[in-house]
Amino acid sequence: MEHCYLGIDVGKAFSRSFGLTPEGEVVCDGKQLRTMQEEAWRQWLQPLSEKYVLHAAFEIGPHYDWMYDLLKEYCEEVVVVNAGAFKIIAQSHKKTDRLDAQRLAEGLLRGNLPDIWVPDRETRADRRLVSFVHYASQALTTIKGRVRGLLQTYRLEYPARDVLSAKAVVWLRDVAMPQLNDDGKMMLRMLLEQADVLLRQRRELDTKVRERGKRYAAAGIVQSVPGFGPLTSLAMLCAIGDIGRFDSPQKLASYLGVCGSVRQSGKTCHLGPMTKRGNAHVRWLLAQALLHLHKKDAKARGRYQRLKRKKNRGVARGAMMRWLVGILWHVWSKGETYRIAGAKKAA
Repeated sequence: MEHCYLGIDVGKAFSRSFGLTPEGEVVCDGKQLRTMQEEAWRQWLQPLSEKYVLHAAFEIGPHYDWMYDLLKEYCEEVVVVNAGAFKIIAQSHKKTDRLDAQRLAEGLLRGNLPDIWVPDRETRADRRLVSFVHYASQALTTIKGRVRGLLQTYRLEYPARDVLSAKAVVWLRDVAMPQLNDDGKMMLRMLLEQADVLLRQRRELDTKVRERGKRYAAAGIVQSVPGFGPLTSLAMLCAIGDIGRFDSPQKLASYLGVCGSVRQSGKTCHLGPMTKRGNAHVRWLLAQALLHLHKKDAKARGRYQRLKRKKNRGVARGAMMRWLVGILWHVWSKGETYRIAGAKKAA
């Protein structure tokens, strides 16, 4: 059976497709389908799959999850493309949906598309859960900032750091509230109501995170690293998937976007900041984990202090994030748990 290489430019409302054979024969030229109509996709793919061995490629986006599963039913190979790295599309001066689909098909035929690793459905669901928990955490942080700002407006200050702890909420209701005017009371009441909803939702999400983390065989090893609680551990497990995909700590650091950027031309080499090309939620959780690591492991804290004497705080934290990723790679790939003071023991 002859092979057919499909490039699909997935849009919000409509998608364009372009297909060709290894001999260059055009099978479909600019075929347009409504993106959200699954049955229309099946009616188009079914006869094609009976005539050709299908290979398909499309750029990553909001639809990639269900689109990948749908195409896998009919295609022998499905490639999800990193659009930012696919410079033929990203830097093209002439850009239409049909041309994008054609270039994807041609790149798939050549075999040089910058594809991404697509995990199984459960792992993808865990990634969405981690992303949503991060969103909920940011929303709660915003509420805390607004409460502090409201208190400062009325020259009030809660003596502790967490303005939404159980003790702080009692203080806000009994001490701060009577000192505010009508507008201030209304705003504080609304902020506390929003915070109550977010805190209740966060407790529900935390329960779900703990349940999901137990499905991974390496959960105990990853969670043994100081600062890696259930959420950080789940984020690492679902973002990395199989640690065997990475031959070295440097490759894992590059995948997570915590390695430094390099620009080189001839004899000139410029070392820049972190690439930040990996999972943003993982990087944020890594930065939070460092705070706990420095408190629990004197060796890690000493390393950070030495780096701070040579570099600024941001550079030192970036270096510690890379070091922590290296530690994670070693303990995970060797099946060992982290041991305080740097030593390791068998899991």
